[in-house]
Amino acid sequence: MLIRNYAKSIVYGGMDGIITTFAVVAGSVGGNLGLAAIIVLGFSNLFADGFSMAAGDYLSSTTDKSVDSRRALKNALVTFVSFNLFGLIPLLSYLLLDRWPIFQNHTFSLACLLVSVALILLGLVKGTITEESRVKEILRTLFVGLLAALFAYYVGQFLGGLIEH
Repeated sequence: MLIRNYAKSIVYGGMDGIITTFAVVAGSVGGNLGLAAIIVLGFSNLFADGFSMAAGDYLSSTTDKSVDSRRALKNALVTFVSFNLFGLIPLLSYLLLDRWPIFQNHTFSLACLLVSVALILLGLVKGTITEESRVKEILRTLFVGLLAALFAYYVGQFLGGLIEH
């Protein structure tokens, strides 16, 4: 299996895994929903959206007559694994670091840092696989990911404020 053959599925699954899971985390933090909501919503999103992404990859791959079902299934599995591996990163600080009092007031900041590092790594992987400018791909991936998180945070904060009043 050449990794280049699965570049789209790796990047697509990984990027969506990081962004959507972190959007759930950021929205929950912005809405002041608490640790339990972050964990429950984060993992619900991680597995359900990961499965949905894999199913979508499989179904969209099988619309192309030149792609056989075995190849489509491999694409779907790569998407699922990539989504879940990268999507777990935003939840790590809440699973591990929030348990220690020294980190509790900074868990979201640490999650932002972990997500930024993951986005940088994913951009590097994308640049390496596609043989495009690594710096350009890192910056593009980082910008899109953090913009989505920022948007989710402020939507969560806005809706949380509406519900509280």
